[in-house]
Amino acid sequence: MKLAYYPGCVSLSTGKEMDLSTRAVSAALGIELEELEDWNCCGATHVSNELVATGLCARNMAQTDLPIMTSCSICYSNLRTAAKQMEDPDVKARVNAVLTKKYSGASIRHALDVILEVLEKNQDLLVVPLKELKVAPYYGCLLTRPRGVDSPEFPTILEKLIKNLQAEPIDFRLKTFCCGGPIFMPQQKAAEDTAFKILSEAKKAGAEVIVTVCPLCHFMLDAKQKALEQKRDEKIGIPVLYVTQLVGIALGLGPEELGLNMNSVSPMPMVEKVYERMAE
Repeated sequence: MKLAYYPGCVSLSTGKEMDLSTRAVSAALGIELEELEDWNCCGATHVSNELVATGLCARNMAQTDLPIMTSCSICYSNLRTAAKQMEDPDVKARVNAVLTKKYSGASIRHALDVILEVLEKNQDLLVVPLKELKVAPYYGCLLTRPRGVDSPEFPTILEKLIKNLQAEPIDFRLKTFCCGGPIFMPQQKAAEDTAFKILSEAKKAGAEVIVTVCPLCHFMLDAKQKALEQKRDEKIGIPVLYVTQLVGIALGLGPEELGLNMNSVSPMPMVEKVYERMAE
């Protein structure tokens, strides 16, 4: 399988572990990635002008004829939204008028969907089955919007992948709850209250790890976790992994390959438990 790869801006900064683990897991699964040439920001959540946001994404999508894969749910949502906008002949004409390479259509896939497709056909690729590992599937807002391979209200694709890794997805009622990230700057307390609610609920449900597909969600739940614990005088201590990191552990990839040392809450004690259970 050969796909064009759109890393997105976060993969070069605060989300390097997302990029590292995506590339490592793809190689282990036989997925050939061809990084988009001269890619630009998808607009993230900052570009309010709809036509400009569409143009930014269309420029990326026009760089290749291959299906495009990304690991970031924000990029995924923006690229798919732009593809829908470009179905309008007027929008397409206005955007293409300023593009060097003209947009003619694109297929956008999330790494989660691609990985699940491969694993469902090749269970023998699992080196370290994640038996008995209790995983909280956390979707956030954007993976299922606009509507695509799963339901926006009741998605199940993360649970399917977790089961394919032989782990146990917990019944996590806040799995599509916003992490608070988009309002962190103007409404810090409200954002922190929201993130802590998600973390606390995961702990009450018995989660040993939270798995996410969004770098903003990862920031709020992982990077902010220790500060939230201190402010509320309550220990959470749950590692938060990108879905590609969790898959990489099951494929037997090493911590450095997956960027596990970059996570704020160390997942290494959880990884050690996984290996101990496998040995038993």
